[in-house]
Amino acid sequence: MKNVKRAGQAFAKPGNFEQYGAQDGGEGRRGKSVASLAKHRDQKPLDGLSSGRSRTPLSAIKFSKNTLNMNAVRAVLRLCDGAWVSLVILLCIWSAYIGSNNKEIIAPIIAGLSGALGFVVTLYLTKAHRFSPVEKWGEHLRTVLLSGAAALGVWLSIALILRPDTFLPDALARAGLLATATLLVLHTVYFFLIKRQHEKGELIPTIVMLGATAAAQRLIEENARTHELNILAIFDERLSRAPHNIHGVPVVGKIEDMLGWNALPYVDRIVVTLPSMAADRKKAFVDQVRKLPNRIAFLVDEFETLDHVQQRLTQIAEIGMREVTGKPKPGYHIFIKRAVDIAISSVALLFGAPILALIALAIKLDSDGPVLFKQKRQGFNNRLFDVYKFRSLRVEAQDKEAKLQVKAGDSRVTKVGRFIRKTSLDELPQLLNVLRGDMSLVGPRPHALGMHTGNTETYKLVDDYAHRLKVKPGLTGWAQINGSRGPLHNAKDVARRIQLDIEYIERSNIFFDLMIMIKTLPCLLGDDDNIR
Repeated sequence: MKNVKRAGQAFAKPGNFEQYGAQDGGEGRRGKSVASLAKHRDQKPLDGLSSGRSRTPLSAIKFSKNTLNMNAVRAVLRLCDGAWVSLVILLCIWSAYIGSNNKEIIAPIIAGLSGALGFVVTLYLTKAHRFSPVEKWGEHLRTVLLSGAAALGVWLSIALILRPDTFLPDALARAGLLATATLLVLHTVYFFLIKRQHEKGELIPTIVMLGATAAAQRLIEENARTHELNILAIFDERLSRAPHNIHGVPVVGKIEDMLGWNALPYVDRIVVTLPSMAADRKKAFVDQVRKLPNRIAFLVDEFETLDHVQQRLTQIAEIGMREVTGKPKPGYHIFIKRAVDIAISSVALLFGAPILALIALAIKLDSDGPVLFKQKRQGFNNRLFDVYKFRSLRVEAQDKEAKLQVKAGDSRVTKVGRFIRKTSLDELPQLLNVLRGDMSLVGPRPHALGMHTGNTETYKLVDDYAHRLKVKPGLTGWAQINGSRGPLHNAKDVARRIQLDIEYIERSNIFFDLMIMIKTLPCLLGDDDNIR
């Protein structure tokens, strides 16, 4: 998104916390010259608590909706590096061994794969895929070059020590040098692509802070140097005593203001920045936000000393601090899950097209109205998206707000609708949602916005309801293969489904997902226990 506001990337000399605040207009933010920054540091801070000024409105804070997970991006780049290096080295070794020496096939394969593994390991150990927002192109290529040199040195050393009969040191050296050159070209492309994404704010974790404290001040100052985070805003219940901003990060309101903010679904972390002595205040903060799907973390006590600022900042950006709501999944898990979603949904749509066409034709012949039904659903982090289903209700009886769930013998359901609901064939168009990235093949089923159980909104019946929104919703899930399918008719039904959904989130991995998909197939043959 153009013109993404870099809140939290201001720079100023540390000082007395009560003096911070009145540097509105982004004074000292990234993009200022060194001379301008020096001048700014020499200025006397204005009083951020002056009563004559209004606070920055939430509507004025810009944020990006097109965010990517940096850990998943790193997993993809490591895989690309491994594939290219393996290809280059194997081709070089194969040419030298087979083309010139007519050696056995096993020798070049072992030599090539061992060399490729060495390059991948050294790239990992030197953190060549970190891609810090402040890293220079020359610095990055130097890291890659050192990684290549180290890998080649180790590779040749091991070969010299073992001295196999097929050892050709010149071939190994050429392969290693060409692999290093390939990596330099690849990482140049990576660097500038990622740099552009950083500038758009699409690869930097987005956070908001609870508490306009000295700890928040120190984190913001360090972030001005590293740009590891996109700090949007600070919320504080003691608003009358809080500054208007801390080095460009606006203090905008109380927690209740945050709860209705349209940027909240795009916030990666809610960081509680209260000191250790404010335990009761911390608890009050968490009690107010614990029902949100966003991850919540405390700035741990060690952070309150400036010596720990830089160390903790990276942990906030990548793996979180002292997580109240559990640690996020690693990058490789996100990448593999997305790759499986794309592969299976693409194949299913391609080969299932005739079946989809027959269902569409049957719906059209059975009743008037469109073939597809579109409804707003709650997705990851409570982001709204349009879910697609085959229409199973009469058009005049459709309930897009899900205030009245389907019952046994419901007159709203069409003849074809009864069959496709019972067999879950009405859900097949959601393969398009999976392909688009709104959903996953496996995850908690997406609930309609404003869904009711009885006369009560469903989310109000269980305290942990929002935790099911910490992952993408799924076409099928752990709850569905354990009998919790279809409408929820009472609080007990809701509690059981939420329990199963949270259990899935805690146990989630690719093998667990595959098992759920396999166990889902018998459910498509019919289900007499649940009303669909």
